[in-house]
Amino acid sequence: MQIFKRESIQNHCVGAEWPDFLGWVELGESFVIETEEADPNGPVGVSGIKAGDDIAIHIEHIEMLPPFKAPNGGPFFEGMGPLVPLEYRDGYFYWPDHFRLKASPSVGNIAVLPEPTEEVLEVCRIHLGGPEKGKPNPRGWRTVVRAPRGKHCHQDCFAVTAGSVVRIKAQVDGAGICMDDVHGYIGQGEMAFAGIEVRASVQVRVERSTGWLVDWPLIETDQEIMVFSSYTHNFPHLPQLRYVDIVREAYHALREVVAARIGGTIEEANSIVATAVDLKNCALYGLGEGYIPQHKGLPPFDIAVVASLPKDVFID
Repeated sequence: MQIFKRESIQNHCVGAEWPDFLGWVELGESFVIETEEADPNGPVGVSGIKAGDDIAIHIEHIEMLPPFKAPNGGPFFEGMGPLVPLEYRDGYFYWPDHFRLKASPSVGNIAVLPEPTEEVLEVCRIHLGGPEKGKPNPRGWRTVVRAPRGKHCHQDCFAVTAGSVVRIKAQVDGAGICMDDVHGYIGQGEMAFAGIEVRASVQVRVERSTGWLVDWPLIETDQEIMVFSSYTHNFPHLPQLRYVDIVREAYHALREVVAARIGGTIEEANSIVATAVDLKNCALYGLGEGYIPQHKGLPPFDIAVVASLPKDVFID
C-alpha cells in the first residue's frame, strides 16, 4: 500500500505557486496520507480522473498519533488559554481531572486542487487580506487547498470519519487529493477555533461517484447525506455574505440533490427537505460582527455548514 509521508509537508513544493503531484494512485486503490496538525499533505493524483469528474473518496481508517491536547479557547477569540494535555485510553480522552470524552476521529479537510485561475494563483503568491495584505505568501499553494473557492470547502465536520464517503467534483486532471487537520474530537461549530488536533494516518480509496448529484461537496454516511455550503473572505471578488445566506445555499443545494435522486423537480423535493432537513454547523469561528466571516485587523476566516437528510426518506 502506498503511504504518502507527512515529511512531504516540509519538503514537497514548499511555498511554490503551484505544486507537482506527490504521486499517483489508481481508481479503487487503497492508500494512506499521513497528516500533521495543520497544513495539507499531497497532492495525490488519481489516474483516469479528468477535471469535472465526480469522485467518491472512501475513508477506510483513521489512526491518531499522540500527544493529545484539548483546546481552551472560545467564540470570537474569547476565553483563550493554554492547551490542556490529555491521556488517551480505552477509546476515551481523559482530562487531568473531572472529565473524559469518547474519541471520534474525523478529517477536517479532504480537498482537491482548485482550477489554477489567475485569482487562485494570486492568492498563492501574496496575502490579499489581514495585516499581511500585499506581502509575499510563504505558504504558496497550500493557502488555497482548504479555502472555500467555487463550490468547494474545507469540512471541519464530525461526520468525515471512517466509513463515510466524501463526494466531490475534480477541478483539475488527476484531482490532486490533499488532506489535513484531523481531529480526535470536534464539536459542531468548532467554537474554540480547534478540536482535539492530532497527527494521523488516513487510509482512503477513490472511486467514481455515482447515484448522487455532486455540485457542492456531499458526505454520505450509512444513515445520512449531508451537503456542504461554506464561504471565505479570502477572495476579493466575493461579496460579504451573512450566515443566513450560507444556510440558504445549503438548503437549496440539498433540494437539488434530492430532486436529482428522485428524477423530479425542485418543487417535489422541497416538502421532504423542508420537513426533515437538519442544519449542522461545522465551522463558526469565522463569524464576526453582523455574522460576516471577518475580524478587524486579523486574517479573514471562513464558515461552513451542512444540510443533512436521512437516507431512509427515499422509498425507491
